[in-house]
Amino acid sequence: MDPVSSASFEIRHVLYTSNKIKKSRSYRVCVEWSPPDVDTVSTVTTHKIKAPISGSIEWGPLSIKRDFTLLPQTIMITIQERALHILPWSPLSFHKVSCLADQHLEDQIDGILGVAMVVTQPEAASEPDTMMGLHQEASAAMGEAQKSLVALHKHSTQAYDIIDSTVSQSNNLAQFTTDFGAAFPGTISAVEGFLKIGGLLAEVHPIAKVVVDVLNGAYTIVKANALVDEKMGAMLSSMNELCTLTTQYVSSQKQEHLVYQKVETILLNIQQAATLVRAYAEHKKKSGLKCPTYFTSFQQDAERLLQTFSELSSQLNAASVADAFVNIQVIKKDVEHLVKDSVFSALPYAADAAIALHDGSDKTCLPGTRTAILDGLQAWAVGGSVSVALNPLPNSSVPNMLKLTDTSVLWLMGVAGSGKSSIAVSLAKYLHSASVCTAYYRFEAAKQHNLNPSNLFTTIALQLAAQNAILEAHLLKLVRSAKDLQKRSEDPREQWERFLLPLLKGDATTLSHIAIIIDALDESGGVGMRKKLLKALTSLSPLLPSTVRILITTRAELDILDAVETAKKLPNALTLFMDALPNQSTKNDIYQYVKYMLEGSPLMPTLEQLDQLSDKAQLSFQWASTACLYIVNQDDGNQAVHPSKRLKKVLSSSSTADSQATLYNLYYTLMDAQFGHSKAEDLELLKLLLGFLVAARKPISLAAIMQILYIHLSQYGKIEDVKLEAARDLGLLSSVIAGTRSDVLGTPLLPLHTSFFEFLQDSARNPKYCVDIPQTHRLFTESCLAVMESGEMKLKFNICQLPTSFLPNSSIPGLYHLIEKNIGETLSYACHFWASHLVVAINVSADILSGVKALLSTAQFLYWLEVMSLTGASPAAALSLVVAQPTSGITAFAKEALVFATYYAVPMALSTPHIYLSALPIIPIMSPLQAIGKEYKRTVLIESGQLTQWPALRHVSKQQSSVESVAVSKDGVVAAGLFDGAILLWNMQTGEQLGDALRGHSGSVHSVTFSHDGTVLASGSWDQTIQLWDVQSQAPKGDPLRGHHGTVYSVAFSHDGAILASGSYDKTIWLWDVQSLAPKGNALRGHSSTVYSVTFSLDGAVLASGSWDQTIQLWDVQSQTPKGDPLRGHSGWVHSVAFSQDGALLASGSDDQTIQLWDVQSQTPKGDPLRGHSGQVNSVAFSHDGAFLASGSSDQTIQLWDVKSHTPKGDPLRGHSGLVNSVAFSHDGAVLASGSSDETIHLWDVQSQTPKGDPLRGHSDSVKSVAFSHDGAVLASGSWDQNIWLWDVESQMPKGNPLRYHSGLVNSVTFSHDGAYLASGSDDQTIQLWDMQSHTPKGDPLRGHSGQVNSVAFSQDGAFLASGSNDKTIQLWDVQSHMPKGDPLRGHSGHVNSVAFSHDGAILASGSDDQTVQLWDVQSQTPKGDPLRGHSDQVSSVAFSHDGAVLASGSWDHTIQLWDVQSQTPKGDPLRCHSGPVHSVAFSHDGAVLASGSWDQTIQLWDMQSETPKGDPLRGHSDSVQSMAFSYDGTVLVSGSDDKTVRLWNITSSALSMVVPIPNAQSPTFQLSPSWPALLDDGWLKGPNDELIFWVPPSYRKHLYDERLIAVLGEDPSARVRLNFDNMVLGEDWAKCYTPLPTHYTSC
Repeated sequence: MDPVSSASFEIRHVLYTSNKIKKSRSYRVCVEWSPPDVDTVSTVTTHKIKAPISGSIEWGPLSIKRDFTLLPQTIMITIQERALHILPWSPLSFHKVSCLADQHLEDQIDGILGVAMVVTQPEAASEPDTMMGLHQEASAAMGEAQKSLVALHKHSTQAYDIIDSTVSQSNNLAQFTTDFGAAFPGTISAVEGFLKIGGLLAEVHPIAKVVVDVLNGAYTIVKANALVDEKMGAMLSSMNELCTLTTQYVSSQKQEHLVYQKVETILLNIQQAATLVRAYAEHKKKSGLKCPTYFTSFQQDAERLLQTFSELSSQLNAASVADAFVNIQVIKKDVEHLVKDSVFSALPYAADAAIALHDGSDKTCLPGTRTAILDGLQAWAVGGSVSVALNPLPNSSVPNMLKLTDTSVLWLMGVAGSGKSSIAVSLAKYLHSASVCTAYYRFEAAKQHNLNPSNLFTTIALQLAAQNAILEAHLLKLVRSAKDLQKRSEDPREQWERFLLPLLKGDATTLSHIAIIIDALDESGGVGMRKKLLKALTSLSPLLPSTVRILITTRAELDILDAVETAKKLPNALTLFMDALPNQSTKNDIYQYVKYMLEGSPLMPTLEQLDQLSDKAQLSFQWASTACLYIVNQDDGNQAVHPSKRLKKVLSSSSTADSQATLYNLYYTLMDAQFGHSKAEDLELLKLLLGFLVAARKPISLAAIMQILYIHLSQYGKIEDVKLEAARDLGLLSSVIAGTRSDVLGTPLLPLHTSFFEFLQDSARNPKYCVDIPQTHRLFTESCLAVMESGEMKLKFNICQLPTSFLPNSSIPGLYHLIEKNIGETLSYACHFWASHLVVAINVSADILSGVKALLSTAQFLYWLEVMSLTGASPAAALSLVVAQPTSGITAFAKEALVFATYYAVPMALSTPHIYLSALPIIPIMSPLQAIGKEYKRTVLIESGQLTQWPALRHVSKQQSSVESVAVSKDGVVAAGLFDGAILLWNMQTGEQLGDALRGHSGSVHSVTFSHDGTVLASGSWDQTIQLWDVQSQAPKGDPLRGHHGTVYSVAFSHDGAILASGSYDKTIWLWDVQSLAPKGNALRGHSSTVYSVTFSLDGAVLASGSWDQTIQLWDVQSQTPKGDPLRGHSGWVHSVAFSQDGALLASGSDDQTIQLWDVQSQTPKGDPLRGHSGQVNSVAFSHDGAFLASGSSDQTIQLWDVKSHTPKGDPLRGHSGLVNSVAFSHDGAVLASGSSDETIHLWDVQSQTPKGDPLRGHSDSVKSVAFSHDGAVLASGSWDQNIWLWDVESQMPKGNPLRYHSGLVNSVTFSHDGAYLASGSDDQTIQLWDMQSHTPKGDPLRGHSGQVNSVAFSQDGAFLASGSNDKTIQLWDVQSHMPKGDPLRGHSGHVNSVAFSHDGAILASGSDDQTVQLWDVQSQTPKGDPLRGHSDQVSSVAFSHDGAVLASGSWDHTIQLWDVQSQTPKGDPLRCHSGPVHSVAFSHDGAVLASGSWDQTIQLWDMQSETPKGDPLRGHSDSVQSMAFSYDGTVLVSGSDDKTVRLWNITSSALSMVVPIPNAQSPTFQLSPSWPALLDDGWLKGPNDELIFWVPPSYRKHLYDERLIAVLGEDPSARVRLNFDNMVLGEDWAKCYTPLPTHYTSC
């Protein structure tokens, strides 16, 4: 398909179906944008369509999408403008799908597309004037559509306007009270109009649904209560004069008791009236006036009080009016708060972030300390002109000043304990007290689970919004406008760009000052966690408004220093190191601090001692704090040591110029003071305790440590005595460790400063008290295994006594308390972290290995998974097994357990009981884990189809868009590029997604690839750019690489990672220097069409490129010149090229359905092409060792090939339901990743790939037609693979080889009544007759049509054959002579899709694209009356009932119409059931049943007497149903589908009325439709109220059929999966699945 101009388009896959996108033998239409340097490009191109093409149109501010389908043999006209996304024209058909629009807008859109669908004959396509006229007309219509969409978008902002309007119009409260309905003057009609578009607004705007619901209710109530409002208003009017008089009288009285005496009676009546009014208003306010019985009561009371106040005037009481108005305002504010809270809840928020400001602890600088720096920062924060004094420069007498005036971002850096956080807290508190809008966020290493970069900027945004109404309103607007809040972004950069920066740059600039303080950045996580955050923080300053100040405090870690160096190059950013502050000032501050801490103690230090302490602190506040806490601490259990002695100890500690060394010396002094004289075994116990604290994977309490250490404590004495001693020892360290007090044993133990734990691991500076961490990990592993096996809360079945299996874990009432009670901290820790301790342990003993084996190979494994599931840590379970695998001696056990954990990750994560109910029953027969399921008998029974070993398909990840490309890094990270422009990363071994989607491209991502070391990812996109990404931080590396003028289809790294190559639609290849991100030389030119694939040889010397010009070119990378002539051999586009690891071989995959291996040295083919796919080969990849080649194809399969023998390795890998776009091996060759247009990524275990058996016999493409012989013994099927298969119905096996003759797609097959002949019609414009005795062609093909033959039909006597064609004619043929019988029948103005004879042969019916059915008199060959009209879209199928009285027609308008043949009128209304076009209709022989097959993948049977559906639809096909036929006895129906299968169905009455009961589900409603396998929700079989019944893994779903299905022809019958639910227990009885074996039982 050669482009007419440079701005033409390409064709690939994507097929429309009703309400959703489906896969098929079709292509995606992707129109290229015009070059960016051209303002407007208008190009008209024409293409003849050879195969059905479908795609989507997208335009407008709301990105409305519509899908289209182009049929073969038509002309497609494409007009392109920069302003449009995709705008293809078809002279044929456009079919609706639901879109975000009301009917009016939908009509507008259809009108626009109607312009695009002007019927254009082929000859008109060549006339430029005609084409440009269409272009102008369509462009104008598109402009109007865009205006309509913009106007519609504005409706989403009207929600609050209507509420505000309602309130403002209620200010006239006299009118409001007189008639509550009139409080909405002019608004009721507005509400009616608003409600009409409510469904649209609910999609467009996050708040719209809430408002629509409120207005809908209010509108209904106002109209319903009009009478009550009128009576209430009259009563209140009558009360006015009395209220006025009473008020005047009361105001004139001096004594309160006289007032009550004078007006007591009057006030009692007024009180009743007021009570009634308030009750009425409150009822409206609180209950929404949903109960009409109250209305009558209100009306009666109002009438009574009206009589009482009849003498009073009509004015209203002012106080009542005011109350009513206040009520309305309160309601409005309540709604606004509710909405605000709901919207803001979508943002991640860390409640503990600012706890330092409010927890009552004194973390601020003491009064009189740090005054200079605090004064400077306070002035800086509010925009003052500020300079901060620093230490003088060497050999200089000039004051050293740091000017902060124009600084937006200040980095305050210093060593541990230098007082950074005290300054930050003091500044935050001061700014809060000064009413400066201030956000404060403090990271803490011990709280990284909820204080981490993923919620930093959103927390700051919410803090600021809480302090200022302007910011709150602006943030609310920002959050509402976000379209994907359901996907909470954990990317700090994305949070910064989407929420905080717009907040600060928007209405926030109207505020005087905003301050943001980020404290202890170094505790935000490891280097990997910080990368994205640092990237965002270091790019802040140029973007900030001048009124915003950001202070960041941190220790000087290397990665932070590197980032700050980058930040310093930006304007408005500065770094201030704490040690640069004047030393004398810092020393004075420490002196004041020490004095403050010690003066109130029993010690009374001298001035000299205070000076000494201050000097020894070496400018470290942490040293001073630790020393003072130790000196005065009376809570450490060592009160016998007087503070004066402690002071002497501290003063005797050594000091150095190194502040860290000084601090460590202090720690050593404190440790020695407490434990210097301890016995060796006591010291060993202490180090054991401290080692556990340091090595713990998360903060852990003293109580939990005691339980975990239980098995190790006995060697130190009696357990209770040892526990007391351990508690006492840790208590002595309360000056450095928090949570050690004996009365709070459940509090996590944390260092008061992280430097203390660092000190405990420093063997050079702390040889005496240093802990042995690797050895501690070994002890930890032993302890965790012991806790799980025999602890106080050990692992066991149904550990939390879950009440039901029907609910997901998240819906179990009180689950948190059940976990706390039955699992607790100790068992939870052991389950979560045993593997992470094991992997770093040393000297792993045989006992530990034995314990791990027992855990992974017995029922304990299931119990462990229970805990992981209940605590929401299922992905961590898989990760634990990944970590444990390398450990010698347990690899096989861990690998088997990992397969189980990943294969059943879905049910395990959602519902714990389904570890037993869903996972256990389906363990492969040969798996060692089969043994652990023997005690769980009351589960689903697999009667047939159970796998013998784990399937190759291990994990399926569903996406929201077609997966265009996959790549696997050296360390097992899978990257996927999606059609929606996103890039996703996964852990290959656990299937867990890594972070959020990488976004940066504005078009689909067609290629992703990793550098060899896995640190960099490159992506090529439809937006014509290449982006490099840092894999660790998941952030872009520099700006996008620009140079191509078309879609970038392929990117590849050289092995050393220095060069990146890119191939494009613009026919060029660019080489890029990865370090400088600059092009290396000029573009490589040589191909005459799109460059679709590029790849480097291992040594980087040769580059190969594959092109749509059907060639492969080798290039010398150094000289950037072609290396020999192009490699030619393919007869179709080359989609993929790949080098073997040794560079000796090159593989290429092509549109011609073959893979070719090439000898790189000789540049010649190596053997014949590899054949096996029935669709284009989209991707090829070598395993790392070069032994295997994988190929992914449009036939939805992946094939592994033995490179040495050039033969397939086993059967194709099947599982995708769409085109396989990309394949990639893991570095070790054990796993293969594949990405598909079915929006999934599959991970395959290559080693589990089954041996190749006998090939399945059947079609390799869409089955377009099926037919039974009259005796029902033989079945014929015709396909787009150009073959016709004959099947023996009894044996369900093929009768010989397929009939091959046609050179085009086979669209129709039919038997003569006597079974002697078969006729077939084809795309090659011919009809072929076949002799059924010899299975050979009977004579030459029948020729006469000038278009494809869509349908053929024999008359009952076999004398005539009718054929319908795209040439809009029907031809009758004399079967005996093989000659046409008269001229073609003409009358239709569109393709003839279907023909059918009446049983007596007198009438022929035809259905056409022109939306009509025509009856023809066969004898006279003339129309029999006018065309039958009624369908609103093309007629795809017609069929007569056996008696000829009724004709059925199926249409793309989703309906079936029955026609009375005699009167040629419709019989009743159309039959509606299908949600897609109806492709086929067929009557049973007795005429009692009609079958209809549809694009919605279902078959519906209809009772012809009642003209109603007969049973549930037959489900099972995975693509549109194209053809059906009944057996002569009416008991069997055959169907052919685009899913390439032919299926036989049992349609007897008993089969159609059958149900599948679930006997133990405590409910008679638990009976399933026989089509339940097709109704699985992400693999889940659910009850009528979404009860979880059973989860079916992907490998079983494709063979789990409708119970009414007899067979899938060509498929191995033993593969069919049959499940028996008879013995299964569910719901409240689920735990009865456990039936313990007798104690004497032994496993074989």
